[in-house]
Amino acid sequence: MPHDEQLGYVTHKALYSPVRGSLEEGSAYFWLAHLFVSRASTMSAKGNIVLFPFLAQGHMNPCLDLARLLAARHPSLTLTLVTTSGNLPHLRRLFPPDLFPSLRLAALPFRPSDHGLPPDADTTFALPAHLVTPFNHSTYSLRPHFHRLLSDLSAAGAGGAAPPLLCVIADMFLPWTVPIAQSLGVFHAVLYTSGPFAMSIYNYIWSRLPHVASDADEFAVPDLPGVAVRRSQLSRNMLSAASPDHPSAVFVRRLADLCRRSSATLWNTADALEKPFLDAWVRSSGLPVFAVGPLFAAAPKPPAGRGVKDGGAADAAAGWRAWLDRHPPGSVAYVSFGSQNRLPAGEAASLAAALEGQGRPFLWAAPAVDQAPEGVFGEGVGLVVRSWVPQIEILGHAATGAFVSHCGWNSSLESMRHGVPVIGWPLGSEQFYNAKLMAEEIGVCVEVGSAAEAAAAVAEVMGQGERGREIRRRAREVAEELEAAVSESGGVKGASLRALDEFVEMVVLRRSDCGAEPEGST
Repeated sequence: MPHDEQLGYVTHKALYSPVRGSLEEGSAYFWLAHLFVSRASTMSAKGNIVLFPFLAQGHMNPCLDLARLLAARHPSLTLTLVTTSGNLPHLRRLFPPDLFPSLRLAALPFRPSDHGLPPDADTTFALPAHLVTPFNHSTYSLRPHFHRLLSDLSAAGAGGAAPPLLCVIADMFLPWTVPIAQSLGVFHAVLYTSGPFAMSIYNYIWSRLPHVASDADEFAVPDLPGVAVRRSQLSRNMLSAASPDHPSAVFVRRLADLCRRSSATLWNTADALEKPFLDAWVRSSGLPVFAVGPLFAAAPKPPAGRGVKDGGAADAAAGWRAWLDRHPPGSVAYVSFGSQNRLPAGEAASLAAALEGQGRPFLWAAPAVDQAPEGVFGEGVGLVVRSWVPQIEILGHAATGAFVSHCGWNSSLESMRHGVPVIGWPLGSEQFYNAKLMAEEIGVCVEVGSAAEAAAAVAEVMGQGERGREIRRRAREVAEELEAAVSESGGVKGASLRALDEFVEMVVLRRSDCGAEPEGST
């Protein structure tokens, strides 16, 4: 693997050098490349799209799904996936060159210990809460390395030594990529890994801190007419912010400002879920929006797992799958609070005891050792899996009837796509607004804030009462709408696939219109 300190980034040569291989019928990549059929003008277009995910599991997974989807729908395009040196081995496993010949990897040097972080903190996984914001700020140190990489790619494309650089798609938590791309005349698009409903509220709260300026219990959101947020729907971190100088407030204000200087926005959501709020984002930002999700459902199934922490999921699969197979359809409550969230120990124990008291079978996924209560539960009642699990498979299993969730956006999309009602127990960040969206706008969730409320909601949602039946009906309806958004049949594309193809066509035609000369920088 070459490492050029002068250049300031690492490339994996087997993936980064131009590909000259053929797509043989019957090969794995032939299937991927022909899984979908796209418009001929963009299918045959040449060019390089740079993708840069943020270094957190919940952000990485959608961006990696986007890379897989682009590779499948537009195999003539070159994709450059940017990461850091510590994450490169994981991405090499996820994107083997025989399956992804059009994808290149580029790694920027990053030493977490230089920023007061643990030396192995290549992502936010397992970081204590007080180090997450410092980690977010530390990514700004990648600016000079990314500038050099993008400059080299742009020059190589302009000189004919490599495919022309079409655009950069960067995660919303990497807003500093906007001025870098613009300084080089490169089209920039933000990938939002949350939905516009949640992001509109999240940006408003952190940018304005209305709860500091007022004693009111409810705050109207200016960009979302008719939507108000209760003080109880603010995270502990938000409530702790006493001034605009709070580190998270500084980070989000800068994020919101820079992202609105981009040229387009891609969203891991669907028109069927958030059309009014996508339209509101267009009105408030003036930027075009492309709803291309849910990306996990649109992308071809990855042969080596979705994300950088999925390597051991298959090893634990046999136990939970056999356990679920023994239960009737719709009878199991699945419990998971994501990779970074932790219930207070007493609440976790109370929830497990309450479910056990109901005789409600539950499967509790705990990728970190302190994410589930200790102890062995009654035979056939509770199973705790203390490792990564393939959550999408669990939610798609016939036995799964409800999901007790922190309402991270990935988990929310996965539950809605599989028609599984949600008992939403948000714990931080924008999770409160994902829960609010699903409960108040979509109708597939019951929002709770304690073990007692969660257990009661499980009984109601999975029971035979009128409300439980209605939530389950609505969940099935939403699942069908999301399936349609990412499906293609008889030449008719679902709304999310159509949006992605329109985005690709836009950047390809823009490059054709500009010729060899980039747009002037701004």
